[in-house]
Amino acid sequence: MGGAQYDEIESALALGEAQNLLGARHLRVVALATAADRLEKYLHDALDAIFQQGSADYLAVAARNNLGQWATLAEAGRRHSLPNAALVAAVDARETVLAENWLTVAIGGHPTQSLVLAVCTTPQAAPSLKVRVAMTAHLLGYGVAMIRERNARQARLKRLEQLLTIIESWQKTRDMRTLLTEMAEAAADLFGAERASIFLWDRPKKTLVGRPALGIEGGELRVPDDRGVVGHVVQTGEPRRVDELEQDEINRDIDQSLAFHTRNLLCVPLTGRRGRIFGAFELINKLQGNFTAEDEVGLTELAQHASSALENTQETEKILASRNRLADAAAAAAELIGDCPAIATLRGTIRRVAESNLPVLVLGENGTGKEVVSQSIHFRSDRRAQPLVAVNCAAVPDTLLESELFGAEKGAYTGADETRPGKFELADGGTLFLDEIGDLTLAGQAKLLRVLEDQQITRVGGTSEIQVDVRIIAATNRDLGELVRAKKFREDLFFRLHVVTIELPPLRERDNDVVTLANHFLHHFALKTGRHTPTLSAGAQRRLLVHNWPGNVRELRNTMERVIFLHSEDVIQPESLQFHSLDAPDEGPMNIPLNDATAEFQRRYIQRHVDAAQGNISAAAEKIGMHRSNLYRKMKQLEMLDSTSNRDDD
Repeated sequence: MGGAQYDEIESALALGEAQNLLGARHLRVVALATAADRLEKYLHDALDAIFQQGSADYLAVAARNNLGQWATLAEAGRRHSLPNAALVAAVDARETVLAENWLTVAIGGHPTQSLVLAVCTTPQAAPSLKVRVAMTAHLLGYGVAMIRERNARQARLKRLEQLLTIIESWQKTRDMRTLLTEMAEAAADLFGAERASIFLWDRPKKTLVGRPALGIEGGELRVPDDRGVVGHVVQTGEPRRVDELEQDEINRDIDQSLAFHTRNLLCVPLTGRRGRIFGAFELINKLQGNFTAEDEVGLTELAQHASSALENTQETEKILASRNRLADAAAAAAELIGDCPAIATLRGTIRRVAESNLPVLVLGENGTGKEVVSQSIHFRSDRRAQPLVAVNCAAVPDTLLESELFGAEKGAYTGADETRPGKFELADGGTLFLDEIGDLTLAGQAKLLRVLEDQQITRVGGTSEIQVDVRIIAATNRDLGELVRAKKFREDLFFRLHVVTIELPPLRERDNDVVTLANHFLHHFALKTGRHTPTLSAGAQRRLLVHNWPGNVRELRNTMERVIFLHSEDVIQPESLQFHSLDAPDEGPMNIPLNDATAEFQRRYIQRHVDAAQGNISAAAEKIGMHRSNLYRKMKQLEMLDSTSNRDDD
C-alpha cells in the first residue's frame, strides 16, 4: 500500500469515517476476527459479509507460497479467474492496483505469506471503489494479524507445556543412546521437522558425531568439525538458520551419504555448564515453510536442557530447576492484572489453593478470566511439570462424551482404527480443566461423577480399569445452585466440585482496574507491533470507566488490540474507542458519582450529534437547540475540545 493511500486511510479512520466508507457490515469484518479460530474461516466469513454490500461481482483472497504459486484461500460471489499479473503487481507496488475491471491490493498481517485481496467489478465502477477496497484490505490485514497473534499465543503456551513434558521424560532415561534418540524424536515432533540429530564434538579428532543418523550403519554419522552449517555453529557458538534460498551452505556430502535431500535446517549449539561448547542440536526440513526466529528461540531453550541431561543423566536437580523456570514463565503468562481489593484477594486465594490437590470451582461471567485462573493454579502447583488439559463441556455432544473423556479402544466403534486415550489419561499426574461444566447433560454428569469418586476410568470398548491421578478445576458462568434446585445439575456432583470456590468479579465492578488493564494491553500490543506505547487521555479513561463491559476483560483486550492496529496517535482520545456489543445500549456502571455519569451522558449526546453533522458544529448546535458559541463552551467544559480546535467550521 502506497504512502499517500495509507495516509488517506489513516485520516479516514481518525475522523471516524470508516463506517461511511465501508458500511456497517464492513465493520463486522473486525468483529469476525475475534471469534474465528482459523484464518481460512475468518476470510470466508469476512468476504461473505463484504459481498453482501453488493459493490462487487466477486471477491477473493489469494496467497502466494515460497515458489511463487497462487492459491485462493477464500472467495465470495460468482467465481472468476484471478488475474495473476495484477496479484503480483499488488504485492510489488504495496498499493491498490487497478487493472480493467479488477482491483487488487496486498493484505498485511502475515509474515510468511503474500496475501492479496482481489475485487472484480465493472470497469466503470472500479476507480470509485479504490479507497474502499484499500480500507477493506487494511481491516482484513488487522484481522489476519489478530488471528495469527492469538494462534501464536496458544502455540507458545502449548510449546511450554510440551517442553515440560519432554524434560520430565528425559529424567527417567539413563542410557545415553536412548536419550539421544528420545531427544531427536521429541524435537522433530515439537518443531514439525522431518528429522533431528544431536552432534557431539570429539575435539581431539576434530570430528562431529551425529546421532541418530538414519540410513547409516550403526546409526552414527561422523563429519569434520569445520564443514557445513553444523561446523560453523560449533566453531562460532552462534545459532544458524538456512532456508531454501541459502542452500549453498548445506553440506551435500552428508546428504549423499544419507541418501537424503536437505531443503532447510536449523542448528543451535549445545553448551555445557561452564560455557564450553560440546556439540550441536540440528533440525532438518520443516514440514511447513522455513524455520522461524521463534523456532530458533525454542530449540535454543530445548538445547539448554538437552545439554544438562547429556552432561550427566543422573543430575536430576538441574533438570528440575530448568523445568520449574518454564513453569514459572507459564505462570507469569497467566498472571491476573489489577489492583482492586477483589483481585488482590483472589491472587492470594490462588496461591493457597495451588498448594493443595482440592477440586476448584471457578465462577464468573464470560470473559472474566476463568481459564487464566485455571492456568495460574496449575502452574503454581506441584503438578506444574505435568499436562494441563482443557475440555469445553458445552462443545462435546453427549454421544461422544465418554470417548472424549475416557478414551476408546481400537474397534470400539466405526472409525476407531487405533486406541485413543481420553482427556483423563492425557491429564494423568496433572490438571483437567472442565470449562462450561454447567452445560453438561445429566447423563454426562453421572459419568463424570463416577470417575471423580474412584479416580479410575475405563475406555470405551475396554474392560480394564485405568488408575488416573488428576486434579479437577471446573468453571461455569451459570448459577449451579439454581440449576441444582431446578433438577438440571446433580447435587452430588455439585458438592464434589464445590470444595473450593473462586468467584471472579465482572470488570464493571473492578473500579480503576479497567484503566490498569487497558494500559497493560496497550503496552502488550504496542510491543507486538513495534510501535511506541500510546497513552490514554483523561476523556478516554473516563469513557472506559463508564462503559459497562458486557464482554468483561476479553472485550477490553480486543478493544485495546483494535486501537493499536487502527489508530496511530500517541494519545488515545475517546472517539478512538469503539465498543462492539451485541447487548442493549450501554447504561454505564452504578459505582460512579451522579455528576460524572451526567457529564458522560452529555459527552455522548453531543458527540452523536457532531458525528451526525459530519463535524459541523453549527449544524450540530442547531439540531441540539443551542447557539454555536454555547455549544463550544459546553464542549470545552466537558473537555471535548483541545486548545487547537478550529471554530470556523461552517
